[in-house]
Amino acid sequence: MPWYLVTCVCDEGVYPSSFRVVEAPSRLAVAECMLRRPEPWADFLRRSHLWEGVRDREWSGEQLLKRIDASSVDGDSR
Repeated sequence: MPWYLVTCVCDEGVYPSSFRVVEAPSRLAVAECMLRRPEPWADFLRRSHLWEGVRDREWSGEQLLKRIDASSVDGDSR
């Protein structure tokens, strides 16, 4: 089973708590895990613009992946 590095790095810097490594069959499985149990992922998602949507289960796993893939931090963007 592959390993996935999950991170949310904000403008304020990189910290040991900014990373999580998970073993899962796919990226979709990781996204679905976030939607099923968002609380363990809250530290990552609160630093992004995704927390409310995940917490409120507004999206499917596929939709969440699209939003994650479209997000970035370059000093000005989310």
